[in-house]
Amino acid sequence: MKKTPIFYKLNGIAIAATFILTSCNLAASTQAPASATATLAPVSSPVAPTASMPPTAIATATSVPTATATAAPTATSAPTVTSQLNAQLAPSDNANCRKGPGTGYYIVTYLQQGNVYNVIGRNSLNTWWLVQASANVTCWIGDAGATQMGPVNQATIVPVQPLPATPATFVDTYTCNTTLHNLTVVFNWSAVSYVTGYRLFRNGTQITDLPPTTTSFSDTNAPRGVSLVYALEAHNDYGAAAQITVSVPSCD
Repeated sequence: MKKTPIFYKLNGIAIAATFILTSCNLAASTQAPASATATLAPVSSPVAPTASMPPTAIATATSVPTATATAAPTATSAPTVTSQLNAQLAPSDNANCRKGPGTGYYIVTYLQQGNVYNVIGRNSLNTWWLVQASANVTCWIGDAGATQMGPVNQATIVPVQPLPATPATFVDTYTCNTTLHNLTVVFNWSAVSYVTGYRLFRNGTQITDLPPTTTSFSDTNAPRGVSLVYALEAHNDYGAAAQITVSVPSCD
């Protein structure tokens, strides 16, 4: 048997084996690990089916949600705070507070010196002010020396019920009867408007209150032996007019 042909056969087998191993190593080195490479599916459209793919094998592409930018809130400027001082009045002394702007109006209450009262009105001359004396009481004060705070002279002008005027005439006729020892004095006066009655005083003491339609009166019980001063006063629910007086000499 010849040795040469056998040598060539063994040599060929070795070369073939080397080629196969080399090819396997090359294929292994070029294949990327499955975990290292991520295949992204197309976003724009789903995979079109082919004849060789069953319908259940087709992956449906899910569109990626688009992030919407939200505008940041704009800064809001803080409201401007304006301080406005209320119209107020502080009496310079304990003061009468009346139903209207004048000393002829009746007294409602008294205001305390040192207290501060809100002004809610005024007269047209800015000489009297309507103040909130308490929660349920309003009245007028005319204290010229009162301390004013805030826009007192800008308060609303408030109209009030007028007082009656002082009668223009008030005359008397008296009869001193020394025989009967009595004195009779008869009075007459002129009527006025806005009146609800007339009060008659003798030496400072009220002797009668007469209806608004009355313009005369007879004092049949006038005392004797003293000089007499009579005063007539027209009044209404808000106050009284200034008195008008007459004098009667003593009847002895």
